[in-house]
Amino acid sequence: MASPNALKQRHQKQASDRRPSSTTYDLSKDFPQKAHSSFSSLKTVLNAWGMFVGFLALLSLISYQLHYTLPTPVIETSDPATGLPQFSEQNVRKIVRHLSTDIGYRVVGTEQELETKQYLIKELSDLKEQARVHALRGAEDLPQFDMWVQVGDGSHRFDFMSKGKFVMKMYTNMTNIIVRLSCGPECDKSSILLNSHYDTTLGSPGAADDALGVGVMMEIIRVMSLKAAPKRNSIVFLFNGGEESLQDASHSFITNHELKDNIKAVVNLEACGTTGPEILFQANSREMIDAYGTVPYPHGTVLANDLFATGLILSDTDFRQFVDHGNLTGLDMAVYKNSYLYHTHLDLDEYMEAGLPQHMGENTLALATYLSEKADLSGLESTSSVVFFDLFGKYFVSYSWTTAIRIHLVVMSVALLAVITQASRPTVRATFSILLSFIAALILPNLSVIFLQSLGKPMQWFSHEWLSCLLFGPIALAGMFLVQLFFHDKKASTAANELSTLSAVQVFFTLCLAGASYTGFASSYVFALYSLSATIGLFYNQKRVDEVNRVDYTAYFVTAMMPTAYFSFVCFSLLDIFIPLTGRIGVDAPVDHIVAVLTGFIVFVFCPPVLAFAHRFGRGMLKKLVVFLLVAHVLILLVTSIFIQPYDELHPKRVFAQHLRNLTSGESMMYIAHADPGPFYDAYVSDVEDLFATKSVFRSPSNNPGDWNAIYPFNQFLESYVIDTTPYIKGQTANKTISEHSGPLTTFVHQAPRLLAESVSYDAKTGVRKLTVLCTHPDYIWTVASFDTHLVSWSLESSEPFDHPSHYVIRHVGGHVSDGWKLDLEYKASGPDDKLMIELTAMETEGFGRDAERELIGSGDIGVMRKILTTRPPWVALTYFGTTVSRFHL
Repeated sequence: MASPNALKQRHQKQASDRRPSSTTYDLSKDFPQKAHSSFSSLKTVLNAWGMFVGFLALLSLISYQLHYTLPTPVIETSDPATGLPQFSEQNVRKIVRHLSTDIGYRVVGTEQELETKQYLIKELSDLKEQARVHALRGAEDLPQFDMWVQVGDGSHRFDFMSKGKFVMKMYTNMTNIIVRLSCGPECDKSSILLNSHYDTTLGSPGAADDALGVGVMMEIIRVMSLKAAPKRNSIVFLFNGGEESLQDASHSFITNHELKDNIKAVVNLEACGTTGPEILFQANSREMIDAYGTVPYPHGTVLANDLFATGLILSDTDFRQFVDHGNLTGLDMAVYKNSYLYHTHLDLDEYMEAGLPQHMGENTLALATYLSEKADLSGLESTSSVVFFDLFGKYFVSYSWTTAIRIHLVVMSVALLAVITQASRPTVRATFSILLSFIAALILPNLSVIFLQSLGKPMQWFSHEWLSCLLFGPIALAGMFLVQLFFHDKKASTAANELSTLSAVQVFFTLCLAGASYTGFASSYVFALYSLSATIGLFYNQKRVDEVNRVDYTAYFVTAMMPTAYFSFVCFSLLDIFIPLTGRIGVDAPVDHIVAVLTGFIVFVFCPPVLAFAHRFGRGMLKKLVVFLLVAHVLILLVTSIFIQPYDELHPKRVFAQHLRNLTSGESMMYIAHADPGPFYDAYVSDVEDLFATKSVFRSPSNNPGDWNAIYPFNQFLESYVIDTTPYIKGQTANKTISEHSGPLTTFVHQAPRLLAESVSYDAKTGVRKLTVLCTHPDYIWTVASFDTHLVSWSLESSEPFDHPSHYVIRHVGGHVSDGWKLDLEYKASGPDDKLMIELTAMETEGFGRDAERELIGSGDIGVMRKILTTRPPWVALTYFGTTVSRFHL
């Protein structure tokens, strides 16, 4: 039986736990649980918050430094110590500069494409000759150097990511340049493929996308061709000439080239940015992921893999063709930071960060060396059940899903042990408050969106990735703390509120871990990290305190260190990916709300223990903190709305200009469109109206789906303002025949694309009409044929038509020079005269980075498109081209 003194002490202890503490502590030892007003000064509170926030800032600063540091560029082509060839960034940049600056826009079908093809063949032939001379000088065991130039025709169905759109692709004269390094026939039975593309999209000289990948591969060929031959597997380098045309060249290689059956795995090199390290963002086999662990600068996480698989990132690569048509496993790597310049006229070597080619090159060379020397490429199997991530760009971790489950069970068991031993003291109330704080962090920033949009200030955060945290971070944090204020238990001591909330953070992430593990979510390793960190912090706290129901100040540093350091590293990638991406995902996308939710998520997961820390100085101080954050938030919104603009020269708005001549209606129109919901008409279109002295007409994409068929399926993201250019052309031309012409100016369009029908027949019994469609398009590229019918069959081999009436879009792209194509069709018809109406859109070959455009016959140099180009404001990135459209009844 307990003694009277013991009972008295126990009662005093219980009473102490129930009432708010009024004890003060020395700052070097601890901070008060709820300090008495006479002792708890603002300075004490600020010191406590300052030290903790400063610690978090230091972790973020270190992560930032590790995240963005690139290797020093290498200039020398040989190692001074050994004399062996080494990877040189300087060599890569020579190639990049020639492709992007000297040649420029390398669009499939243009003269620049042909020039690029000839340049690469010459450079690769020179490398082959260099290796031959090196062997004659006494070098032994050099690899066999083989080279092919493939020119092929074909077709494939291209499903456009998550938008539910598809397009049938036809291609002719599509070029691939292939190099193989091997030790002979035995090595050739099993090959690894490295792929990059040398073509560019319409609006870009493509320094990073993808001259960088081309330059890296050429430099690897130089290095490896001067060293001993691979011992186990040959390595094939594919320089494909048609990725931006919807992955035609890679499809041609993997379905038709003689080497395709010997290819066992692929490493794809891409870019949608110009700075920072490249990232491994797609991987589909354990063996290839393990191979990536040999690179010197690993940067990749299954988080990116899972995110890309959702379709939220509107981008795609040749990797799809190798997986879908070659059944290959492999790695997809890309430069992704600063993607503001992606597919714009600013994708130039001068904006490519120093060290970036070295980073990609050394990583890819290490992969190529390992895969050709040591890897067993037999029996590779596709799987998504692999967890992988890098630790601050220094170390790479990968393990199977089975191992992940075992780790998760251990983490959850340790968390449960913390509860059993009362190191963790969660309550249902506190745990529910964490969930609501998370929801509040996601929802409340949307109020700021509504406020900014009411001021006519959308996308205020676009010009710099960190601006979203400034604009939406304070209100997200205020929302989190407001929930905690509401759930602060007045009946319990401040210390008890603090400990139960910290314990609830542990329980919340442990439950998330359990749910993610159950669903097989590979990225659940992040929840394991958060749960384990909270558990360690609680056990540490139990050892530190002399009272069971409070939190030692230093426990917050222990609890926050791992998740904050790691997630701040990941956070930079999230912002680098998503903020620039919002500038090209369509006018209807709620980008402000997307970024607001993303920012709220980042704020919540950056340091969840801060929810417990907010209780440390009592409910009154928590209330003041919420008010402070809300006031600061309003001031930030007002100041930024006055002084910050969403776009500038290096963070431009993407604008598309199309001079379309409708040969059926006779109209000549300038279409001006944009791909994000930011400022447009008042900021830009009204100035274009002044240029042509003509008011524009708004055209919605839903009511006019064929307006931008030349770039289908990307046209679904655009909405347009249309200006009639006929008055301007008549006013500018010196040709009186044109200026006084009363009919449509399209009469003066020369060599217009045409469709003809041959071998037409009708079967009355089946109700099927057959015909062969012939298209001729001299001096035009990228033709698009669209029609509505109930197709029975066609001559496209890669896909069967639908078994019901449908809308079909068939894009044809040809390498230089392709002037036509043909297509056999059979469709349900009501009779022999039930003709098929086909709308044909064709793109002119002029333009694409050069000061040229298609003029009307005899009109002289009018320069409708040049008028747009020369007056383009610096904050606009312009993609421009001329097209014709005609309707044919065949």
